[in-house]
Amino acid sequence: MKESTGYSPSDAAAVPALSWDRSVPRSLVHRKSIAEVLLTDGHALGEGRYLLAAQWSRSHTTFRPGSGDRHDPLLIAETLRQGCLYLGQRFLGVPATSSSVIKTIGFRLDPATEPVVGYGATDVTCRARVYDVRRVEGLPHPVALSLRLELAAGDAEFGSAEGRTRILTEDEYKGLRGARAGALPAPGEDVRRLPPTDVSAFAPGGVMVARDGTGALRVAPADLRHPLFFDHPSDHIPGMVLLEAARQAACLTSGDTSARLTGCRMTASRFTDWDPPAYVACEPVGERWDFRVTQGGAVTAAGSLWWA
Repeated sequence: MKESTGYSPSDAAAVPALSWDRSVPRSLVHRKSIAEVLLTDGHALGEGRYLLAAQWSRSHTTFRPGSGDRHDPLLIAETLRQGCLYLGQRFLGVPATSSSVIKTIGFRLDPATEPVVGYGATDVTCRARVYDVRRVEGLPHPVALSLRLELAAGDAEFGSAEGRTRILTEDEYKGLRGARAGALPAPGEDVRRLPPTDVSAFAPGGVMVARDGTGALRVAPADLRHPLFFDHPSDHIPGMVLLEAARQAACLTSGDTSARLTGCRMTASRFTDWDPPAYVACEPVGERWDFRVTQGGAVTAAGSLWWA
């Protein structure tokens, strides 16, 4: 978590000043709602290094019961996701019509230095490094890249995030998805919904898992218009939903809804579609919980969770 990107908060005089006065254009982070745009500014520093500004609202829809004066750790993952999209379009020539597909995503949080929620929003500074950029002949933009963020509030660094995304042109995405391109979940799922208190969710609409007729745990979001997870329609189950479903599965399996997530890592090996049903299972392994998402007998995503 302490990997250096070559500069520190004390170097502020050597880099452009960031602004938290307004959100970046929502199109640059693939959001329809301005309220769900976390990034507010960004500067290129050269050699794959960037400086990003993000603002976390104290009234965000993911605040959980018992979170007290702390933000939802999942905002770190969402900041990383938006950072990949923003940097790609603004600085790396990625077209707005492209599709960015999460391959890996993860973060670590230090509870001792994470920001306390005050009277207003929290201004977050993100030191970013783009690396392992893959290009192909004939395309002016990358087809894959990795991004690492180091996050700070004021002078206190409190976490890091890292992930890799694959960038597909509009035609590539349609060709890859085939008949599933544009598909939407079928209504009327035969599942047993769980109360939000069982999975430490803010409200019923934030519950991402349900029991099927056999008692198995399905990835089945209760609200397909949730402000954060479904800001716009998706023809597959988004990676952020899978990550939250894994967290909720761990809460159910352990019976503990009070522990806060301090780290996660997830690799998505393929798309998780709306049909057939996708299932999530987890188990404790030493100091972490490992999880896997399966669909049609194949693993589509897997990873680990760490708790305070």
